Amino acid sequence: MSRTIRIGTRGSELALKQAELAVAALKAQTPELDTEIVIIHTDGDAHTDIPLCCVNKTAGTQDKGVFVAAIERALAAGEIDCAVHSLKDMPGQMAEGFELAAILPREEIWDALILKKGANTKRLTLGTSSVRREQMVRTYWSGTATTTSIRGNVQTRLRKLIESPDMDGIVLARAGLNRLGYTGDSLTFDGTQLSIVDMGKDSFMPALCQGAIALEIRADDAATRELVAPVNDEESALCVRAERAFLAALQADCSVPVAGYATCNGDFMMFRAIYFMPNGMPIRITHRGPADNPEQLGKDAYAKLEPHLN
Repeated sequence: MSRTIRIGTRGSELALKQAELAVAALKAQTPELDTEIVIIHTDGDAHTDIPLCCVNKTAGTQDKGVFVAAIERALAAGEIDCAVHSLKDMPGQMAEGFELAAILPREEIWDALILKKGANTKRLTLGTSSVRREQMVRTYWSGTATTTSIRGNVQTRLRKLIESPDMDGIVLARAGLNRLGYTGDSLTFDGTQLSIVDMGKDSFMPALCQGAIALEIRADDAATRELVAPVNDEESALCVRAERAFLAALQADCSVPVAGYATCNGDFMMFRAIYFMPNGMPIRITHRGPADNPEQLGKDAYAKLEPHLN
């Protein structure tokens, strides 16, 4: 007997692409499965006139991810069976009653710089809505580059870049660009050609869990878990488990300027992170450990950072 699984997602083009990747993975495992994509409007989509770090306060969603709360409400109400998220948008600690049933194979984790033709790379003004990217820009260019606030989906940001006489470029996740088909070192948008420069993941660290797509279910929904669990990519899941444990220990949300990533090499993992103190000073952390307990690896990495926070 076939079953229909209702998959909740945001309505942006990128979010829908990610939902389609989830559908393809699910159908590859269970060809007879029927799927329905349900678009949900989130607080992050509704409040595009203020920085991301201020949305929770405005929307009253407390420590929930600004793109997560509305989707989890639909999941709890039984309006959907599974939610598809960019994992970097989710808080490090799962809300009670939910679980991550699978992580799809992770895309490239680093950021990419989108530049106008003829941009003065010695004195850049870059658009971003991320406090992490603001600090990384300041550090990477040693204070010679500045940032300006920009919100919206990928296409909206590209359009704002082209239309703004004061903006030289924007910083986006390479994973999102790839999923939208912008896979090379340039792109053409609205007739304007822009260059793409990949940023090194150590010199310009990405958001924790960047590039990972998560499938979230209700913790008591064993039937959906059975359908979703087989699409889990083990190596990707190991890495993000370590990263989320670090986030949970730090109790970080989108207002905390922190970046990092974990890698897996056989039986061992390495975790690297950078945390910016209130005065802007960067604290870099590197920690290695066994791959059989990624949560402990993340906690141990946080233990190296903790003395600097007191």
